[in-house]
Amino acid sequence: MPKKQKTAIIAPLGLSPPVITAGTDSAGFRVSDLVIIATKDPAVLGGLDLIKVGMSIRAPKVQIREEILPFDDVTTTEDNLTFMERVVKIIREERVDAGCDRILLNVAGGRKNMCITLALIGQLMNADGIFHIGNRSISLFNQNLERLRADIGRIHAAKSFDEKQGIYREKEKEFNHLLFPPKSEYDIVKLPTFPVDQDYVSGLLIALREDPGALSRSEKVILERHGILEKGKSHYYISDYGQRFLDAFI
Repeated sequence: MPKKQKTAIIAPLGLSPPVITAGTDSAGFRVSDLVIIATKDPAVLGGLDLIKVGMSIRAPKVQIREEILPFDDVTTTEDNLTFMERVVKIIREERVDAGCDRILLNVAGGRKNMCITLALIGQLMNADGIFHIGNRSISLFNQNLERLRADIGRIHAAKSFDEKQGIYREKEKEFNHLLFPPKSEYDIVKLPTFPVDQDYVSGLLIALREDPGALSRSEKVILERHGILEKGKSHYYISDYGQRFLDAFI
């Protein structure tokens, strides 16, 4: 019997949990793994709890893994570089350790800079697809979310997972409509991607680490424009930002 293909979705989480669950519900593939990247913000963590409880009832076979960033928000370049490091690590773990054949990125949640970074790193690492959620009735969506905020807080405050599920089941119909709305209410917006030669990317990263001088002149000029290299009087050298960028991959 042929091995079943495994599909992972990686998604940053902001204050709208439904964009994660709706994306998993309509990804176009049977999702086996869901990796949610969250900050330490209490409201974000409350949404994370809601997703885990809702998915445990609606789609219990999906393996959910959480990655908690060490801050409340991603508001600085350093925060964003830390996020980038985590994304690189997660994609590699899902490919190698979890054995996922397909990696999809849901960029509908989290800060704009998180979603942009996730999409760009996914492109560099040949993710198999990047998508966004286009909501056709955003005002109604937000009203439903706000109406259940207090109950989401109760779920987050509950001591055990059984208690969390019990609170969810008190209003299961409302929660299910929030997290898994009819597919007629939103669209999956597929973002353009193009495969990147992984041998070239690996060779470029190794040259940056070991000998930037070995790069071609055009590569040096481009990398300088992107702030990864700086130009001295007689040679190019890696910038502090470039070193942090490189550290994420090495």
